[in-house]
Amino acid sequence: MDKKTLFRVGGVIVLAIALFFGYSEFRYLQRHETTDDAQIDGDVNPVIPKASGYVKEIRFKDNQHVKEGDTLFVLDDADYRLRVAQAQAALQSAMAAAGVSRSQVSVASATVQSSQASVQTARNQVATAQANVAAAQARARKAGQDFDRYSRLLAEKTVPQQQFDVVEAERDAAQAQLQAAQAQLQTAQSQVSAAGTQTGVTSSQRRATEGQITVAQAAIKQRQADLDIADLQLSYTIVRAPVSGVVSKRSVQIGQLIQAGQAVCSVVGNQNLWVTANFKETQLKQMQPGQTVDIDVDAFGGEKLTGHVGSFAGATGAKFSLLPPDNATGNYVKVVQRIPVRIDIDKNSPIYAKIRPGMSVNVAVDLQK
Repeated sequence: MDKKTLFRVGGVIVLAIALFFGYSEFRYLQRHETTDDAQIDGDVNPVIPKASGYVKEIRFKDNQHVKEGDTLFVLDDADYRLRVAQAQAALQSAMAAAGVSRSQVSVASATVQSSQASVQTARNQVATAQANVAAAQARARKAGQDFDRYSRLLAEKTVPQQQFDVVEAERDAAQAQLQAAQAQLQTAQSQVSAAGTQTGVTSSQRRATEGQITVAQAAIKQRQADLDIADLQLSYTIVRAPVSGVVSKRSVQIGQLIQAGQAVCSVVGNQNLWVTANFKETQLKQMQPGQTVDIDVDAFGGEKLTGHVGSFAGATGAKFSLLPPDNATGNYVKVVQRIPVRIDIDKNSPIYAKIRPGMSVNVAVDLQK
C-alpha cells in the first residue's frame, strides 16, 4: 500500500473518530445542561456571645473541628456571680418579709377570735343583766303594791307602824336593786359595743396584713425573676459552639473585652453542604427538581461528586444585588440572566469530607434522569 493510500485511510479514520466524538458530545449536550458558574455552599454560623466581659480562657484553635455544645471560650464571670448572689439575697429578704406578714396575719386572726369571744361573753352578760332587771322590776312592782296597800291600812289604823316600816323598807330595797340591775345592764351593753369596735379594728388590721402578704408574694416572684435573669446572664459567660463544624476566622484573644452581639469567630458546618449553580435562564426549560447532577470539583481533578437538583431561587441573581437593574430607565441592552439553582450533594462520595464552602465546581445536569 502506497503512502497516498495510507494517508487517505488515516484521514478516514481520523474523520470517523472526530465524527464519533462529535456526535457523542452532541448527544451529551442534548441531554445535559452544564455550567462552570458554580461553587460549594454551606452554613457559616457566627459565634456571637450574649454577654459582655473580658476573655478569661480560650479552648479552641483556628480551623479546629468542634462538636455542637463544645466550650469555645470563657468570659470573666466575677461580676455575674456577684449579681447572682445579690439576687439570691434579695429573694431571701422577700421570703422573710412574706413570713413576717404571715405571722402577723396569724396573730391578727387569733386576736379577732379573742375579740369575737369577748363580744359573745359581753352579750351573755347583757342577757343576764336583762334578766336581772326584769326580776328587779317584778320585785319593785310587788314591793310598791304592798307599800300602797299598807299605807291605806296604816291610815285606817289597821296595821301597826312597825309592820308598815318593814314594807316601806322592802320597797326601797327593791327600787335600789332595780337601779343596780339597770346600771349593770348599761355596763354590759357598753362592753358589747366596745368589744364589737375592737373586733372591727382587729379585722381591718388583719385584712391590711393579708394585703401585705399579697404584696410580699409579688415581691418574691419579682426577686425570683431577677435571680433567674442573673443565672441566665452567668451562663452566657461560657460561649459554646452552636453547631458541629470547623471553627474559622478567629478574632478573639485572652484579656480582650468582648461586647454582647459581637461576632468573634465562625463555625462552618460540614454536615450539610450543597452546590449553588448559576444557570442561564435559557437553560432551565427542561430542568426540574430531582434530576441527577455530576459535579466536578476543581480542587480534585478527576474525582467527581454526584447530586440532585434541589430547588430554584425565587429570582435572578441580579435582583438580589445591591443595585438591581431597572430596564425602564436609560438605554436598554438585553442581557441573559442567571438563576441560582441549589444542588444537593450525595454524601456517599469519598471526597465529601474534603470539600469546603466556596470551592469552584463544574456541574452537568442530566435532563433525562
